[in-house]
Amino acid sequence: MFERVKEHLKNYWFGYLLFSLGLYFISIRGTYTFIDFIDLLIHEPGHLIFGLFGNFIQFLGGTLMQILLPLSMAIIFFIKGNKYWTQIFLFWLGHNFINISVYVDDANKMKLRIIGGVHDWNWILNKIGMIEFAEELGLIFVGLSFLTFLILIFVPYFLVNVSEEN
Repeated sequence: MFERVKEHLKNYWFGYLLFSLGLYFISIRGTYTFIDFIDLLIHEPGHLIFGLFGNFIQFLGGTLMQILLPLSMAIIFFIKGNKYWTQIFLFWLGHNFINISVYVDDANKMKLRIIGGVHDWNWILNKIGMIEFAEELGLIFVGLSFLTFLILIFVPYFLVNVSEEN
């Protein structure tokens, strides 16, 4: 029995650590951290890149970049079978969901300091007629964050089972 617990902790300790850290970040949601600065460095170029596809996608582009970059890196490392880097990028994705949740929640409050002068999510939600649901949509992103943190725990299990099938 002790050997099974020891083996389990050997395989899952990093996921538990990141999950706990993720819960901490959820609990301080709205507090600016160093990781938020990194998220912002990814958000802003997203507007330029996705701006090629029109106004709506340009406004959504910052958020898309915050999701697509860590998600694509997690997928790449998962395919390579690297559990630690997969978990790190899933953690970062979960943190980005927290960051996005604060931004979406602020769409009708307009209290955040905005770099470009226009609040992306205020513009987006007004455009699609959902500005009154900003807080609820923000909570959906919190849920996605929690789900992502939960999934990262099980990366070692998925990697073992995927490699056994091949």
